[in-house]
Amino acid sequence: MLTALGFFMMLSIIGLILLRRISPMVAFTTIPVAICLLAGFSPPQIGEFIKNGLVTVAPTAALFLFAILYFGIMRDRGLFDPLVNFLIRRTGGKPLAVALVTVVITAVVHLDGVGAATFLLTIPALLPLYKRLNMSPTMLLLLVGTTAGVGNMVPWGGTTARAAATTGLDATELWLGLIPVQLVGFGCMLLIAAWLGLRAQRAIPVSLGAASSFDPDLAPPERREHALSPQGLRYWLNVALTGAILACLFTGIFPLYACFMVGLGLALPLNFPSLNEQTERIKAHAADALQMVMVMMAAGVLLGVLSGSKMSDGMALALIDILPGGSAQYLHLVIGAFGVPLGMIFSPDAYYFALLPVIRDVATAAGVPLEAVARAMLIGENTGFAISPVVPSVYLALALAGVELRKHIAYTFFWAWGVSLVMLVFAMAIGAIRF
Repeated sequence: MLTALGFFMMLSIIGLILLRRISPMVAFTTIPVAICLLAGFSPPQIGEFIKNGLVTVAPTAALFLFAILYFGIMRDRGLFDPLVNFLIRRTGGKPLAVALVTVVITAVVHLDGVGAATFLLTIPALLPLYKRLNMSPTMLLLLVGTTAGVGNMVPWGGTTARAAATTGLDATELWLGLIPVQLVGFGCMLLIAAWLGLRAQRAIPVSLGAASSFDPDLAPPERREHALSPQGLRYWLNVALTGAILACLFTGIFPLYACFMVGLGLALPLNFPSLNEQTERIKAHAADALQMVMVMMAAGVLLGVLSGSKMSDGMALALIDILPGGSAQYLHLVIGAFGVPLGMIFSPDAYYFALLPVIRDVATAAGVPLEAVARAMLIGENTGFAISPVVPSVYLALALAGVELRKHIAYTFFWAWGVSLVMLVFAMAIGAIRF
């Protein structure tokens, strides 16, 4: 019964969000509690589930709050305007070039394997450019999120570390066999970027004039009341402060959320010495920050219930039971092929620590190499991580881009799933995954 309730809960949440019948915050806080009560858990037990879930998301929620406020202050001061102007000049105002540049930048930035850091580095810098060229922010999320998913299989990334811990394999060994697969994935993303970029470019005559005659100077920089001149000392102090924060992100010498807590504490008096001005700027950006923190904390309720009630474990076992007899040697391929939709139901911890052990035992008993099982499951889940409602950093990306979860999933889902299937087939063709 608990397993059935778990599937019902997740499918209800995803369906209601996609159909826009209920907001994510309401869905994450009410439905899991109702399901737990229906399953017979007592209020104290449910409270403990929620407490544990909130503990896991608290650092990320703090990151959301302070990062959004920090980048809001930096946008007010025009920190990214020179970069946007430079990119527009270099791309000639061509959406095709902008889309391709987005993939390349994301692939490089995501070498650290941290999704939140990648979103923080790429989306605030590229979003003004997309808006200036009337390109959809959902396209930006598709290109950044799915490209990051392709690159997320590096051995120092969280998912590969989880898979290595569960299988007992070396993380580097797992990754080396996936390098050619990642290159194919990046190639797919460039093709998708080219297709979407050309489609956006054809729409330019409606808004900005013919693409062939588009002049970046005809789309002047946004006028900001508080923008600083790039020639001023304070502007370059902001650049130095942001550079120091990004260095901390890459090196990992300081927690992500602490970087932006301290950064915001320095940025406010640096840019707005008056207490009234500081309060005004915080209020100006607090609505967006608070909204996403509320969603993030609500997601902690869902994650806590899934983990504490053991629904995730039961759902994993149920998936195995419905498979036909004699399919054990193909089990990892089936799970890998459905990795993107499964990743929308299982959190990364549940996927690798609850589902993977079951798949591992069944598949290896049928003679499947252990590394093949881990690689198949890594390809599917990673590619679609940026559309999963149970991945905390997704809400950071949504907040930074100003896009609804429903629209993001609807726009990105099939592109991400298609890329994962291409990568899986290629991995089988080169022998990185066997059965």
